[in-house]
Parts: sequence; C-alpha cells; structure tokens
Amino acid sequence: MLVRFCQAVLRRFTPRYRVVHPERLVAPGVYLCRHADIYGIVLNLLWLPVPVRTWGLHVFGDRRACCEHLREITFGARYGWPRWKATVLAWLASYGLTALYRSARVIPVYRGSAQVLKTFRESTAALKQGERLLIFPDRDYASTDAEVSELYDGFLSIDRFYHKATGRHIPFVPLYIDRAARTITVCEPVTFADDRDRKAQTAELIGLLQQRLGGHGC
Repeated sequence: MLVRFCQAVLRRFTPRYRVVHPERLVAPGVYLCRHADIYGIVLNLLWLPVPVRTWGLHVFGDRRACCEHLREITFGARYGWPRWKATVLAWLASYGLTALYRSARVIPVYRGSAQVLKTFRESTAALKQGERLLIFPDRDYASTDAEVSELYDGFLSIDRFYHKATGRHIPFVPLYIDRAARTITVCEPVTFADDRDRKAQTAELIGLLQQRLGGHGC
C-alpha cells in the first residue's frame, strides 16, 4: 500500500517518538489528537504502533476538488501565496494527497451537509469490525499553542450511532504529543454513561478532552 511505503520512508528521516501507556490503545476506539498544524496527523500516522483510520474532509478524496481546496484555501487564503504558485503546487500536490487519502482508507467528512450521516455510518461499521478511528477535533487546526483551542463536539455523536448498533458505548482516547520530549501519551479513555443526561455529559467530556489534549491529567 502507498501509505505504508510512505511511512517506511519517512520513519528513516524523522525523529522517533515514544508512545507512553501503549496498553491504553484499546480497540475498537476513537482516538483524538490536536492538528498542531500538520504535526499531529503526521506524527500519529508514523509512530502509533497500531493501525488507525482517520477522518478527513471529503474534498481530499477527489483530485479536482482537492486541487481547488489547496489552491483557494490552503495555499491561497491561509498561506497567501501568489495565484500562479498556489495553482501549480496545488495541481502537483493533489495527485499525491488524493492517492494517500484512498490508500489510508480515510473516512470522508462532509461538513454542513446531510451527507454527514455517511461519515457516522461508515465510522460505526469500522468500529463494529474492531477498528480504531483517529479524529482531530480542534477548530484552530493551525495552532501550536500550549493551550488547546475550542473543540468541535459533533464527533461525539459517533457514540450515539455505535450504542444504537451494539448496545455499548465507545471509548474516546485522547492523545497528547510532546514534541520536546518526543512522546505520544495515550491518556485514559473516557466514555458516556447510560444513567446521566447526555447533553450535560457532552459538555463535561469536551472540557475533559480539551484538558487532556493539552497534556493535563494524562
């Protein structure tokens, strides 16, 4: 697979990260980490000792849509590159990125669309097969600040779909990356409970996850 080849190559040229508390890498489970720009995605895919399937914007699964997104959003609006430069690099990058997306069996995320149900159904099917999902819920994906920015909470609906299908709650497992120590700490999994108000639990879980993604309480 393309993704495995890329992992093998990159591991030769990047510093090794040690995984702290690997015994907490439960399956099935939903793993959560910060984007920290691109570092969160790359470091987890390189150094987690277990296979994971990530969530990713659906546009990256289609080469033309990927190229447009890179040109207009990533290279244009975010980096402020000249139009010609953004166009050329987006065209080149879209081929490799789309191929990696498909090779890694990324689960497409459809923001602001009714098709988001596809995301949860595919996620539930994967979890029922004992797979691990990896999601990056921080809103400010470019931030590398010590404090974690606001989190999306929609991903927690995975539990509702999984519970309906299996009668069990899915564990959410925060991952904290310490780039200075070169470690990935697997924090204690957290879950919903049957005997408490779900809305109240959602607020509590988001607060707890925000702390642990920042390295507090792991």
